[in-house]
Amino acid sequence: MNQYPDNTYTSENYSDVLTSRKREKFLFENNRERKSAYALHQPVITYKAPAKLVQNEFVMRITVDSSSITELRHLILKSCGDLVLFMRVKPIDHASKMKVWLCLSKSSVDTIISHIVRALPQAEFGKITPLLAA
Repeated sequence: MNQYPDNTYTSENYSDVLTSRKREKFLFENNRERKSAYALHQPVITYKAPAKLVQNEFVMRITVDSSSITELRHLILKSCGDLVLFMRVKPIDHASKMKVWLCLSKSSVDTIISHIVRALPQAEFGKITPLLAA
């Protein structure tokens, strides 16, 4: 028995009939037809480019005299403390010089170099290399 007789359609409930018929058709169509219908609307991706590694953290190497290491540490902690992620200090040449590694972001390299050059002009700057993920 039909819920809506043919001669009682009005403009208000006709849209309800259409939506219910669409829903019924969707529920009763077989799975292959549904998958093929969805496949027409989705883009086809043949090959996906490999994700590029974006390197944000870098290691800067600096060599200073052992007498100025305290000044360098205070300078870094005072003016650049929020820009440096970590700092490692190692004595070299029988402790006459100290090697310092600073881990920092790429955007903060220029700022830190300018602060160190102003305070310690005798500091020697080494390589700035990306920090490799372990």
